[in-house]
Amino acid sequence: MNSATGQGSRKFQWLRWGGTALSILLFIWLVSRQNWHEVWRYLQHLPFWLLPLALMFYLAGMVANAVRWYILLQAPKIRVSFWTTVKIVFTGAYVSNFLPSTIGGDTVRFVGLMHLTSDRAVGLASVILDRLINLSAFLTVLPLSVVTFGSPATWLGSALLGGSPLPIVAMAGAGPGPKAGLLRRVKRWIQRGREAFGIWLQRPRILILAFCVSWLSIFVVFIAIWLVARGLGIPVALYQVMGITGITYLLTLLPISVNGYGLREVAITTLYLPLGANLEQAATLALITRFLSMLETLPGALWLSQVVSGQVGKDHADQEPADQVRADQEQADQGRVGPGKEI
Repeated sequence: MNSATGQGSRKFQWLRWGGTALSILLFIWLVSRQNWHEVWRYLQHLPFWLLPLALMFYLAGMVANAVRWYILLQAPKIRVSFWTTVKIVFTGAYVSNFLPSTIGGDTVRFVGLMHLTSDRAVGLASVILDRLINLSAFLTVLPLSVVTFGSPATWLGSALLGGSPLPIVAMAGAGPGPKAGLLRRVKRWIQRGREAFGIWLQRPRILILAFCVSWLSIFVVFIAIWLVARGLGIPVALYQVMGITGITYLLTLLPISVNGYGLREVAITTLYLPLGANLEQAATLALITRFLSMLETLPGALWLSQVVSGQVGKDHADQEPADQVRADQEQADQGRVGPGKEI
């Protein structure tokens, strides 16, 4: 069984790396058709303040991602400081961008949180829930994709069925030997996590607030991309940028490339052409926005060793067990409606 699991994992890795190579080669072919004099002319005409401003919007989106996760961690009363949350989120994003592997940024976030909480199942549930809320925020912009391009039934169905919201389970079953024990532990955490999700269901205000913050985190990125597109002379409206970004996000969830490398650039280049961009403008936009998305995560390199080793924010971590949280809630309910009290 372990051998079969290992073979399946290797096939999955070959698929991802093969898809990445194919997408990059296709993008290189598109780039080779460009007029580089035109590309340089577009870059020269960008206002000097535009790229720094766009980067600030990207960074604001990353901080908002940290705010969202920090809000979610309040429901199970995981005592992690906001600054520690920022470090872990930036580190996870950095790993996704610069250290592509089957581990992934979400797993790094989980590993960082494992050192800070006694209930690992709740920690795992918080990472999964955080990703799902971010996905749901992107799903709300899909009507703008329909307005821009028409029915998205084909690509939307593929993206949702093929997307993987969390690569932790795939990593855990990546090979035989000691990792088999890790797989069993992850399965136990998932079972425990199912119970843990009830903690958030009892706190719907936290879920709503986290969703609003998630929408803000993607909206500032939409603005950044729109500013760069307009600076390059692409005649697109903000709602069209939002529609395209929603499509490219879902496509990058397909497990056929590493972090969407190549696939995202091909999609952006292709989707902006019908909206009035030429090949040079669309490809340049794809490269600039990729550069900005990687540049925003660089601070994570400063905290990578701390997060992985468990040194980040360790002195500030303290968690009440989930059972105690539920007990406190039941006690509070009994206090409101108990013997001798009028309803």
